[in-house]
Amino acid sequence: MAVYKRRYNSYTGSLTPQWSRFFVLTRFAFMDLFKSRFFVILLVLCIVPCLFSAGYIFVANNKTLQLMMQVRSEVADFFKIENQYFIIVMMVQTQAAFLLNCWVGPVLVSGDLTNGALPLFLSRPFSRTDYVLGKLAVLGLLLSAVTWIPCLLLFALQSGLAHDGWIWSQLWMVVPIVFCSAIWILTLSLISLAVSAWVKLRIVATGVIFITFFIPAGLGEMFNAIMGTYWGALLNFSYMFRIILERGFRDPYRLLGRMARNEIPVPAAWASLICICLLALVILNARLRARETVRG
Repeated sequence: MAVYKRRYNSYTGSLTPQWSRFFVLTRFAFMDLFKSRFFVILLVLCIVPCLFSAGYIFVANNKTLQLMMQVRSEVADFFKIENQYFIIVMMVQTQAAFLLNCWVGPVLVSGDLTNGALPLFLSRPFSRTDYVLGKLAVLGLLLSAVTWIPCLLLFALQSGLAHDGWIWSQLWMVVPIVFCSAIWILTLSLISLAVSAWVKLRIVATGVIFITFFIPAGLGEMFNAIMGTYWGALLNFSYMFRIILERGFRDPYRLLGRMARNEIPVPAAWASLICICLLALVILNARLRARETVRG
């Protein structure tokens, strides 16, 4: 057809549903991440502890293998799969998620702001909420892959190998596995996105993320020492998560360490993490504004 006979025609193809439009950003972000060999290696290393945990479950439910290992009867109680076991697994995987978050989070937003891509995103049928959800979904899916998803798989493995109705007596642990992982993932993700929006260099942004968890904890301890109170621990976000984890798994032995007599209540620990999430969201929102640069 000759060029002069061509006419403008509007797009008649299928449109991406508005509710899932933010997954476009998530898909392209994953494509960029998996081009990095270091990221793939780090992701695999974060999953490796789950393989050892699965092996432990197999040994704990295999009496023949225990006999071959010449496990004495008084040591046989060591191979028990209860709430303390899943607390340890959760702590290991959440720390692995923290390291993974420190590598992935700092580059999710900074590149778009540095290269002036944000106005291009917002000039399309794409809101700031969609943009944040798209970036948040990247961290949410990645950190889920190393926290609650493998923990639930380990729970399912133990349920399949155990006897005497183990699953029905321990089914309540599914709730703390999901909810404790969710609040930790949300806290890490929003802090990382907020830092990424204001700090351009990855190494500096990674350092700021570490500082966000360690400096407030130190200030809280100083406040406790000066004022003779214990409420300064609210600034120790890792400690708040530990309280939520212990209470969620009904740990009577304080497996993660003996707490103070006047410890922070569980609702206050939840409120502390929710407040830091809201603060990070406000900081992120202040940065995500389309600006036009006029050069004279």
